[in-house]
Amino acid sequence: MELRDLDVFLDCARTEHFGRAADARHMSQSAISKAIGRVEDELKVPLFDRQGRVVRLNRYGHLFRTHVEDALRSLQAGYAAVADATDPDQGEVALAFVPSLGPTLIPRLVQKFRTTYPKVRFLLSQGGAENVVTMLESGQVDLCLTSPDPERPGVEWTPLWTERLVLVTPPGETRTDWKGPTHLHDVGDRPFVALKAGYGLRKITDALCAEAKIRPRIVFEGADVPTVRGIVGAGLGIAVLPPAAGPERRWSPPETDLADAGAERTIGIAHVRGRYLPVAARRLHALLIEQHAHLLKARFENSTDAEAGGTIDQLTGDWFDGAERQG
Repeated sequence: MELRDLDVFLDCARTEHFGRAADARHMSQSAISKAIGRVEDELKVPLFDRQGRVVRLNRYGHLFRTHVEDALRSLQAGYAAVADATDPDQGEVALAFVPSLGPTLIPRLVQKFRTTYPKVRFLLSQGGAENVVTMLESGQVDLCLTSPDPERPGVEWTPLWTERLVLVTPPGETRTDWKGPTHLHDVGDRPFVALKAGYGLRKITDALCAEAKIRPRIVFEGADVPTVRGIVGAGLGIAVLPPAAGPERRWSPPETDLADAGAERTIGIAHVRGRYLPVAARRLHALLIEQHAHLLKARFENSTDAEAGGTIDQLTGDWFDGAERQG
């Protein structure tokens, strides 16, 4: 059933006069009659009682009119919602991210973006690396910030920054080797606390342990970094995590540098290649890429060890603060 035919039906229902409906729509009366005929043929009932040139909406017509008006109002609302959502100045961005970015990067990113586009709405979701990439692939979100590279067909992942990982140890430890970089193979007999399977950090931890030829005895699997850090603080084990950032630094257990090669994670922004991105989402993606370029330039100009990484606080602080100073 054509939307245009439904519009014609409503005009005829309101006027109960095919001629006036034809004049209002700048159509011939025969075209009006054919449109009504197509609707009636599909419904398999007449919608008007015809007596010569006089037409009257019958009970089927009244019933159908109510539903058509509701449907077209809903459709118009849908058009308006999509137009609003894709408006570059007041649209929306559906963004998913791994939980460890929640306390630090995401608030700074949203605040930075909304200084330029204050009417843009953010639809935020968080979850493990596998979950946020699945949300991206299914179309629930436009973009996702995740680590490591998901390596999924059709998903384009752009690296943004790399941060080192550390060994988080219970308070009060007296082992002298905590004073310097530690190899995982030297602590393979200790109980481990880790994120659940499906999280990016867990994937990296498993890979580091495999490379160190240890099989960690995991005593607890958490759903977020603060919980894992807290369980370590309670003395139940050790963990491989990013350095504490933001408020976590006030209560985090001790941290020791890892000497293992590859003890780092790279955060990147992902989208589905070839899928339409709303203008607001494209602008957010461009902002992230631009800030990444500013960060690399600043770190290579000011440090001989620019690739060594840092804490997420240092990286994103330099990232956004530096960009604000530049523009």
